[in-house]
Amino acid sequence: MKLVVAVVHEQDAARAIEALGQQGFSVTRLNSEGGFLERRNSILLMGTDDSLVDEAVRTLRTVCRPRHEQLGAGGGTEGADVEVEIGRATVFVLDLGRVERL
Repeated sequence: MKLVVAVVHEQDAARAIEALGQQGFSVTRLNSEGGFLERRNSILLMGTDDSLVDEAVRTLRTVCRPRHEQLGAGGGTEGADVEVEIGRATVFVLDLGRVERL
């Protein structure tokens, strides 16, 4: 049994949960904020059989697509806007030694 932890951009979270649900995965969503751009994210938690991990990751890869956003130089300084990539997902897969449903 594995725990799949996916950090996804807030704009991708609802689509990811819907797509994973259609594949039969049960997903718990936690809202979070932080990272390089200090943007809102969602942490998706899924407990799944080892054999289904690749399917979950494929689904996330399909749904969590990269986008680009222009950020101003900020701080009242003059300068060119900077284009940064947002979206995608960061996925962690952890072994579960014991799982109990109570």
